[in-house]
Amino acid sequence: MLKIDIIIPSFKKSPKYQKFQKFQTYSFPSLIGSWFPVWYNKNILRKMGVKVNFINFFQVNFDKLSNIVGFDSRIIGNILSNYGTVKETTINAIIPMLKKIRKKANHIVYFDNGDSSGYTQFEVLPYVDRYFKKQILKDKTIYSKFLYRKRLFTDYYFKNYHLEEEGSNLPLYPIKPEFERKIGISWNFAFKDYRSSNKIDKYLFAFSRLQNLKFFEPNKNRKLLFSANYSIKTGSSIIDFQRKELLNFLEKNYSINDNISLGRIPKKLYLKTMRSSKAIFSPFGWGEICYRDFEILISGAALIKPDMAHLETWPNIYKKFKTYIPISWKIEDWEHEVPKILDNEDLLLDVAINGQNQYKKYWTKNGRSVFCERFIDLITPNCLNFS
Repeated sequence: MLKIDIIIPSFKKSPKYQKFQKFQTYSFPSLIGSWFPVWYNKNILRKMGVKVNFINFFQVNFDKLSNIVGFDSRIIGNILSNYGTVKETTINAIIPMLKKIRKKANHIVYFDNGDSSGYTQFEVLPYVDRYFKKQILKDKTIYSKFLYRKRLFTDYYFKNYHLEEEGSNLPLYPIKPEFERKIGISWNFAFKDYRSSNKIDKYLFAFSRLQNLKFFEPNKNRKLLFSANYSIKTGSSIIDFQRKELLNFLEKNYSINDNISLGRIPKKLYLKTMRSSKAIFSPFGWGEICYRDFEILISGAALIKPDMAHLETWPNIYKKFKTYIPISWKIEDWEHEVPKILDNEDLLLDVAINGQNQYKKYWTKNGRSVFCERFIDLITPNCLNFS
């Protein structure tokens, strides 16, 4: 039996109560989006010869760890206030912790669960055996360059639309050639728990492995041509730029229509609106991939999203004009792109059907097996010397 201990963050609490997080004894992996699929398939993994043990960061006994240890990067959020910045936290807390783990474990798997392909923690590469992200840039040479706000798309808008500087900006930590082979792709938000529609259900489902995710059939009879219901206030003006410009464009060109829905709305209405939409726009947020992408696939609408060609991810549901419809990062192109897309209802229906069918596969019995096989492959030590 292959055994792995996975150290995960203390359950996220509001800042008001974070001082009590160290008293949390249970790990709550089912409520952490990144770890839900491993928890959900824990019994299947055990039948396949892998025993998974989740450990709350504040409850780790370093002397009793397994030979294989997984480490969630978002532990930084539990201790960031002690050091001020992610860089300082990584250097002064995370790396020493990894060195401490190494005294017990022979194989350390680092899961960078950050939202963006550009925001990395490559500083830890010398101290781990494998390093996995939800999504990485296809062109890895970009990681040796300076990107404004450490994201390819924020750098693009900053340079091409002459935006004002925002906060401090540090260069990306480059990938040293000898460590590049450690880097790989884990899994993205496709495997978050989308079974619940409200906070009460979310906590109830945290203790259930019942398969009851409901997909809504795509069709041409939906009353809304499209919807774009999202916030334009993320806390960062540079992150907001694309989101705000897209919403402004849609309001300017389509707001007189009664068959669209724009702007942020309550969650219950948001889900209902999705199921009534033929197409839904999903701009980038803190990262390129977001929960909305998969909520759209579940709802049976066509996913319209800025071009994702720069990314590698898994599962890759971003197949141009097959499972999603790309629009340019260049704002000026929307004027001729968007009308052509929205006028082609056959395309919208085909993309909605193909996207949903592609995504459905991962929630089947076979899809769960595929995930488990991938997870086992990610954590299993091999003959290569990564140290």
